[in-house]
Amino acid sequence: MKYAVCYRSLTGCTKKVAQAIYDDIKEKDKALLDIKDNPDITDADIVALGYYVDQAGPDDLACKFITRLKGKRVFVFCTLAYFADSTHAFEAIQKGIKLVQEAGGQVIGSFIANGALAPQIIAEFKRMAQSGNANHHAYTPEKGLRYELFKNHPTKAECALASERFQERVLLSDQVEALKAQH
Repeated sequence: MKYAVCYRSLTGCTKKVAQAIYDDIKEKDKALLDIKDNPDITDADIVALGYYVDQAGPDDLACKFITRLKGKRVFVFCTLAYFADSTHAFEAIQKGIKLVQEAGGQVIGSFIANGALAPQIIAEFKRMAQSGNANHHAYTPEKGLRYELFKNHPTKAECALASERFQERVLLSDQVEALKAQH
């Protein structure tokens, strides 16, 4: 079985989760691939697909990559600078899941982790606030507290849980495939 752990990372957060998943794959036939390098995943049986959340879903480059997942078993994960148990996070992972399904991929599981917001984005949000822009992303002191809290995310525990979830879903998917082959 061939594994491809593919990620799209802006601040390094998604890459950190991808690395944890990759490191825990016991099989030798595996690759850790940055989506920006347009990796060849033709031979991959299972793809772990990670992206940072950009406007409630994967960015354009990740969306383009997702169109190549037809026939693959896919574990979808994302990072975002908001609460992983929020409606926003749920919608962001669902958008990725839907895109994988529309591309003909089989989603075997998913995971959401907190991540740091890119400093350049925080600066842009501060400019919005200073200019009086009423955009819902405009910086506030309350949002600043969240950005500060999440600057060290994903944590080792989040990365370990993402990897554990991936391993469980691959095992379950393998078992389901074996049952289908018996019938």
